[in-house]
Amino acid sequence: MTCVMPTKTPAHRDSPESIDRSQLRQSARWRWWWYVSPQLWLRKIVTLNDTPHSIALGTSIGVFVAMTPTVGVQMVLVLALAALFKPLFQFNRVAGLIAVYISNPVTTVPIYWFNYWVGTFFVAGSVTRQDLKEALEYNGWADWWQSLVQLTWEFGWPLIIGSLVVGLACAVPSYPIMKWLVHVLKRKHRLIHIRRRRRLGMRGFKSFSADEYHL
Repeated sequence: MTCVMPTKTPAHRDSPESIDRSQLRQSARWRWWWYVSPQLWLRKIVTLNDTPHSIALGTSIGVFVAMTPTVGVQMVLVLALAALFKPLFQFNRVAGLIAVYISNPVTTVPIYWFNYWVGTFFVAGSVTRQDLKEALEYNGWADWWQSLVQLTWEFGWPLIIGSLVVGLACAVPSYPIMKWLVHVLKRKHRLIHIRRRRRLGMRGFKSFSADEYHL
């Protein structure tokens, strides 16, 4: 007679602590993947339920804000611009908020350093890349405010002018490109929806004819 002993699984495998840790690791991986994956940003933007003009304009404004040395308040700045210009024109705020993620913990130093380098063609500057990197390392609100002041005053006009130039250079072409992409995607979805309705209509017609024939 063979006796089969039940296998024991570790008690900690399905414990709340292990589940919480796995969820935290998964959310952390997703957050960093969101930072470094432009495909996700683009997919989220082009599938928004709005007009191509509104989505493209929101994306363009978000791209411009992402290039400015306003780290930490860029999303607030997009919402403030939406409220400020609402009497004149409107844009998709969600598209602007997503486009702001171009400037994130992975890309902030390269973007700001490139902006500073562009600004030195107009105003002389002696800041190094290491100085910029150290200025962007902060913990808490007090360090963040000090970092923002340092970006604005110590790095000064080279960073500000370079950010404006690069921001305009990126924001202006992003409007027609995004408008075209949204228009093409919406047209494609519209054609797919029409074809699907036609197929369903033909199937209904065939089934109706077959039932009528048997009657």
